[in-house]
Amino acid sequence: MLLKIRNVFLSALFLVAVPAFAEERADQVAARVGDSEILESDVSFATSFLGDPNPKATPEARKSAVVDALIDLKVVSDAAIKDGLENDETFKRQMVFLRQQALRQAYLAKAAAAAVTEDALRKVYNERVAAMPSVEEVRVRHILLKDRAGAEAAMRDIAAGKSFEEVAGSVSLDETSKKSGGDLGFLTMEQLPPELGGAIVTMKTGEIAAKPVETPFGFHVVKLEERRKREPPAFEVVSTELRRGMEAQAVSKIVADLKAAARIEKLVPDVAMPEGSDDGHEHGAEGGE
Repeated sequence: MLLKIRNVFLSALFLVAVPAFAEERADQVAARVGDSEILESDVSFATSFLGDPNPKATPEARKSAVVDALIDLKVVSDAAIKDGLENDETFKRQMVFLRQQALRQAYLAKAAAAAVTEDALRKVYNERVAAMPSVEEVRVRHILLKDRAGAEAAMRDIAAGKSFEEVAGSVSLDETSKKSGGDLGFLTMEQLPPELGGAIVTMKTGEIAAKPVETPFGFHVVKLEERRKREPPAFEVVSTELRRGMEAQAVSKIVADLKAAARIEKLVPDVAMPEGSDDGHEHGAEGGE
C-alpha cells in the first residue's frame, strides 16, 4: 500500500503543479532530507491531493505514508536537478503544460465558487421544490391472511375490542409488518398493490375497510392511519449535490464565454469523439467555425 500511495501522490502532485512548500516555515518539522526540512504544513498540503487510500488506516498511518511520499519526492527531484533535467527541453514543455493545467483548475474553481452563491443555491432549490408535483402518501396498516375466512375472523376480533396492532401481531402472515402492528409506513398509491390502493382511495383516516381486500398475496384487513403530502428533501440534504451541479454548469458557461471573447483559429478538422465519450468539449458544425 505504501508504494501505491507514493505513486498516486507523485502523479497527483505533478498534475496540479502547485508548489508544495509555500507555507510559512514556523511549524513543526516532520522529516529531514539532507539539509532540507519537510514541515507539518507540507504534509497537510500534500494530504489534500491523496484523498483516503485506505479507510481502515489510522490517521497516524496515513500521515506516515504522506511523509514517506514527500521524502521520495524530495530525494528523486534532487537527483533530477543534479542530473540537469531542469534544463531538458521536454521537461520545460511539460512544466508549461502542467502550469496551465493548474492555473485553469484554480481559476475555474474560484470563478465557479463566486458564481454559485448561497442565495443562488437557495433560489434554484426553491424553484425546483415549487416545480415538484404534489404527491400524496398514505400510512397503512394491514393484516395478511391466506383466506377470506381468516381475514373475517381477524375483523371480528377487532370489532370485539382487540386493537388492530394486537391482532396483526398475532395472526398476520406478513412477518415484517406484524412486528410493528401491521404498519407499512408511508407509501404512495403507486407503491401499493392496486387492489389495496383502490380500497384506500375512498377511506377516511382511522377507518378500517369494511371487508377484506383480496390481492395475489392473500386477503388483507386494511386500516388507513394517515394521509399527507410528501415533503420535498430538505435543503441541507441536497445542497451539496445541487451545488456540484450548478458549479459544473457555471464552469461550462465560464469557458464558453472566455472562448467567445478570444480570437481562436482551429486548424485541424473538428472530428467528434465516439458516442459515449466525454472529452469536455462540444463538436460539430459550430465547433468548426
